[in-house]
Amino acid sequence: MSDPSVINLLIVDRSRSDIDHITQTLRGDDYQLELIHTDQIEETRGAIDYQPLDLILLRLGDDLPTIAEIRLMVAEAKQDIPLIAVVDDDYRQQHKPARLLEDGADNYFYLDDADHLVAVVRKELRHLQARKREQSFETRFKESENRSQALLENTQEAIAYIHEGVHVYANPAYLRLFGYDAKEELASIQLVHMVPPGYRDALKSVLRRSIRSGKAVEPVELVGVRRNGQNLPILLECAPTRMNDEPCTQIIARDATAENNPHLQQELEKLLKFDETTGLYSRRFFVETLEIDHSGTVLYILLVDYAAIRYAMGFEAIEQFTLEIAKIIKALLAMEDIAAHFASGVFTLYVPANSPTDPLELAERTRLAIAEHNFQIGGKLFTTTCCVGVYQARDSHESAIQMLSQADRACESARQRGGNQIEVFKPPREDPRSGLAVSEQDAPIIRLIRDALTKGRLRLVYQPIVSFETAEEARYKAYLQVVDESGKIQPMDKLGVVAVRYKLMGAMDRWTIIRGLATLIEIQQSTAKPPILFVRVSRNSLTDHDFFDWLGKRFKDNRLSGQHLVLEIKEDNAEECFEETRQLRARLRELGCGLALSHFGGKTHSDRLLKELSPDYIKLDGSLIERLAKAKDENSRRSMATLTRQAQDLKIRVVAAGVSTAPQMASIWQFGVTLVQGNMVAESGPKIDFDFKQYIT
Repeated sequence: MSDPSVINLLIVDRSRSDIDHITQTLRGDDYQLELIHTDQIEETRGAIDYQPLDLILLRLGDDLPTIAEIRLMVAEAKQDIPLIAVVDDDYRQQHKPARLLEDGADNYFYLDDADHLVAVVRKELRHLQARKREQSFETRFKESENRSQALLENTQEAIAYIHEGVHVYANPAYLRLFGYDAKEELASIQLVHMVPPGYRDALKSVLRRSIRSGKAVEPVELVGVRRNGQNLPILLECAPTRMNDEPCTQIIARDATAENNPHLQQELEKLLKFDETTGLYSRRFFVETLEIDHSGTVLYILLVDYAAIRYAMGFEAIEQFTLEIAKIIKALLAMEDIAAHFASGVFTLYVPANSPTDPLELAERTRLAIAEHNFQIGGKLFTTTCCVGVYQARDSHESAIQMLSQADRACESARQRGGNQIEVFKPPREDPRSGLAVSEQDAPIIRLIRDALTKGRLRLVYQPIVSFETAEEARYKAYLQVVDESGKIQPMDKLGVVAVRYKLMGAMDRWTIIRGLATLIEIQQSTAKPPILFVRVSRNSLTDHDFFDWLGKRFKDNRLSGQHLVLEIKEDNAEECFEETRQLRARLRELGCGLALSHFGGKTHSDRLLKELSPDYIKLDGSLIERLAKAKDENSRRSMATLTRQAQDLKIRVVAAGVSTAPQMASIWQFGVTLVQGNMVAESGPKIDFDFKQYIT
């Protein structure tokens, strides 16, 4: 199981700069953070009690909670949250690692060692995931065992398990069939004694065939012997299995007289139609009903605390709890409505089209009735809630399983929103241009992007890329901005993800190139030398077979030299679309255009892309620069030195991008990186008028 990409993180510290250092380091390692930070003990306790935390980072310091206090809070909340101690220079000598672990910390890192921080977080998250997975397996195993035991105890099939010819288990139906009162009465009785002497060879033959074949054999007609000595015709099935990790044989015995008994047939049909515990319809009958009539609405009701109640109070309590829920639901239904006990902790309702019931009103009444009901079971008083998924049939060809699946999806969405919710399934609508299903949350963004493209609400800003060696060549990075109807600039990091998903980013790439080239032509016509313009292109353009031909035509029509354009491609995109990037690299050389790999250097195999693609520029990943500025260990420095040396050997220019602080600036100089872009040098603006000579000494 891979580490989670999103960390619910609690940092107990009062230093905002150190908190920023930690979060930037983790974000640079591709983690997304849901962050809570505090230096107050009560706020810390509240976060542990009520927030879904993955990690706690505790700064050691005066007037801050101690390791022991935090460990006690975690224990009292019955949570599994790794606790990592944050040690700075002042406390490094006072707190030895062994003492930190003895006090209750799961791990520790030194504040000035960014690599140590990342390694510790990765390790603790892996261990946490492993523990959760193990707990999940144990829970599912217990649930499976409990389900199997409950099924055996409640089924109407007569089932027994035989080990070395002796009964090791018999369910109530088996005892009733043969006239016994308790399982203990069968403990010393061999199976062969359950049939008359004349049928014992046939019984042994069936058992041998089952054991040798390793599978169930066809039912055979035999005669059984009841406890009172009476004979009864039976159909007997047997199959090899295991019980308590011991090999045994499962026996299923059926009263053969039931096949011709009308009363028993009616009882069997009743059992198939109704749920024995609740008196509601059975799952089988509910599904069959939906297959016949699927023009109405399905409600999928999940009891949020079902599993917790079952494990805390046992099966007898959960049966009473389920029965009370069924009574609540029954009281809300019209005569035409159908309710079923669908699964453990799940009820389903079907409101036909001819029912006077409004499905949404029924969903709300059900949610409210369950939330407000006081349950008194096993001497305990408690309340619970439910989630309701609602799905209205839209297609006469839909199957029952499809309808239930959509209602289940809506119910899961309600559960993820916090429980005690109602969610109506809303199918993604298909975008007519891309042919892709559009989710409800993406639709407004798509409208915004299309309006911006069609109504001219796009613009470019330019940020200088400064050389500390020469001012002869001016370079700028072009950034696209999208403006909404109110004139507010929208964040491209969010818009870009959606645009790529729905294949809209290719059009925005082309607009950026057209506008950028137009600016260069304007400069050229004013008899000035145009700068080199860096423009990022997305995965949409990389996979567009017409993109390069379109680009070539732009240069031909504009009579502009290709040396003034550098296309930027993210390292992730170049890796995932390697063949397309390699082909584009070759075609760009035909035009004289450059290629830059941006967000570069964060991967262990970045050097291979350097050799395979041989770009003109690499733009170092901002997190790499941040880590280098913060860390004092040699590993980060060696990796940076190796990367820059490899690039220089291949005559590839190195750009430090996203430089925003003086320490970052200072850290890159020592590695021979002389091209710098970032707010520390100059902020982006609408004009290309930066004075590059000011940075040349």
